[in-house]
Amino acid sequence: MNPVFTVLKSSFSSTILLVICLTILVFRLGNVSEKETSWDVLGYYLPLPATFIYDDPLMENRQWIEKVNEEKQLTDTLYQISSTPDGKPMYFFLLGMAMLFLPFFLLGHGSAFLLGYPMDGFSEPYQYALVLGGLFYTFLGLFYLRKTLLHFFTEKTSAIVLVIIVLGTNYSHHLTLKNLETVNVLFFFVAVLIWNTIQWHNTQKIINLLMIGASVTFMSLVKPSEILILFLPLFYGVYNKESFARKWRLLLQYKVQFIGMFALCLLIALPQMSYWFVRTGSLFYDSYINPGVGLDVTSPYIFESLFSFKKGWFIYTPVMILSLIGFYFFFKKKKEVALSFFLYFIFTAYIIFSWTEWWYGAAFSNRPLITVYPILAVSLGFFVQFVSKQKNILKGIVSVFVLMSVFLNQFQWWQLRAGILEPYRMTKEYYFATFLKTTATNSDRELLSVFRNFNGSHDFNNREEYKLVSEQLVQNFPFELDSEIEFSPSFETAYGELTNEDHIWIEVEVQFQEYPEIDSLKMPLLITHINRKEGAYGYFSSQIRKEISMGEKESKFTATYMTPNIRNSRDGVKIYIWNKYKTELEVNSIKVKIFEKV
Repeated sequence: MNPVFTVLKSSFSSTILLVICLTILVFRLGNVSEKETSWDVLGYYLPLPATFIYDDPLMENRQWIEKVNEEKQLTDTLYQISSTPDGKPMYFFLLGMAMLFLPFFLLGHGSAFLLGYPMDGFSEPYQYALVLGGLFYTFLGLFYLRKTLLHFFTEKTSAIVLVIIVLGTNYSHHLTLKNLETVNVLFFFVAVLIWNTIQWHNTQKIINLLMIGASVTFMSLVKPSEILILFLPLFYGVYNKESFARKWRLLLQYKVQFIGMFALCLLIALPQMSYWFVRTGSLFYDSYINPGVGLDVTSPYIFESLFSFKKGWFIYTPVMILSLIGFYFFFKKKKEVALSFFLYFIFTAYIIFSWTEWWYGAAFSNRPLITVYPILAVSLGFFVQFVSKQKNILKGIVSVFVLMSVFLNQFQWWQLRAGILEPYRMTKEYYFATFLKTTATNSDRELLSVFRNFNGSHDFNNREEYKLVSEQLVQNFPFELDSEIEFSPSFETAYGELTNEDHIWIEVEVQFQEYPEIDSLKMPLLITHINRKEGAYGYFSSQIRKEISMGEKESKFTATYMTPNIRNSRDGVKIYIWNKYKTELEVNSIKVKIFEKV
């Protein structure tokens, strides 16, 4: 046998891994955007330019980032900045991603200096440096995944699983073009944690335990719900009462190692805790304050997350069905390991499916599930191992299904990049109208769901597509605002009382007495928002101004508002006037009109 062939065969999975990494490298470096640090990535990255360039490490002054955003148009609204309890600005996202980006930010900063680019944190060298950082975590994640697969399977099975995960799933999109998002580093840390969990249980070396602790801490600083990864090392080797007792004795035996691990975890978390303490006076603080989205653990969106044509996991990533089937063979072959893997997967999936915005923005398929792909790769390996020992007819059926799934995934990924698959507005009708097509017609696009912009405007430009379904006068008017009265009587009702549709347009008409001497910049504000116990969301304000004269002294002002994605039909629609500047104004009436799609 040819010695070169022998070497390649003996390291088949490493050859496949090398080809995958080189392909990703060439593809990614050929697709670097000038806006890599935009939208959520801007929020992850923000602490670095704030600290090293703009002398604002605590994010006490929004002006510099507002100026940068005005110039570079990185985001429509600066939702990446939250607020302290006393209303001062602070980072919306935790510092985990910034800590992981730090070496590559410094590389970009030095490159900008040497190459004569603006040292503003956003010029071309910074973009390329961060992309290289993303590739670094991508390649390391695949490296550790391969090591784990080889612990359980042959070279051939490991190589097959690597190819399926990379080419047959939304990994293709989110760990290449979108590799600055959280799923990239979370995939990496899960792969690192699995490998070190296996090694520690075999050798009890402290380095492996430290790596486990570091992985858990960084994952929690990137996405707090990832603390659930603790299920894996804690239950590794546990499958019955006796094995649980053995595990408990093992943990007690190496308690000194665990003290060292906890110390390392605290050290890694110290920057975040220090920031919270300085900004809020508390070592722990939830800066992710957005009543419009959150966990609905009592009513998870399981069916939508799996089967919706908007982003359903099994619709866009059908090959992963094999991973779930693979858990059966995983338990049969390695029950002492399978339970820990399954617990982390099932609890993480439940949290992912419970998020109000279950489609996760512009994601391709179900983006956050990529985090658990190192787990699912192992269960997939057990499925592949089982099929490899069966008759050719079953091998053929499974092979055809896998090849079709890979083709579908790659083609639909191309459709997404070509603008055929719409990242926010997919519907079942549009999906089938454009299925395997290379173009989308205007008539196809009429099948998409409602368009929502992200700039905060509410321009009712397609009124002809809607019908007036109700009209109500707000009670207790006329009403006089003055320096003592800040708020008018309000219109309040549950969203479900107004409509059963997923959105409505609301037109609010305010009639008021003219006061020519009033400064137009100090007129009261008309406020519309959705209300729930956690607070308001979909907040929109417009300053009342004279639009139409109704008579000698009466004027009319009209504002329109499209409802956001509603968390619960019991959430309330609230409309009122806020007399922010303590202006004297007599409001004769407020009329509310509700429009539904024809």
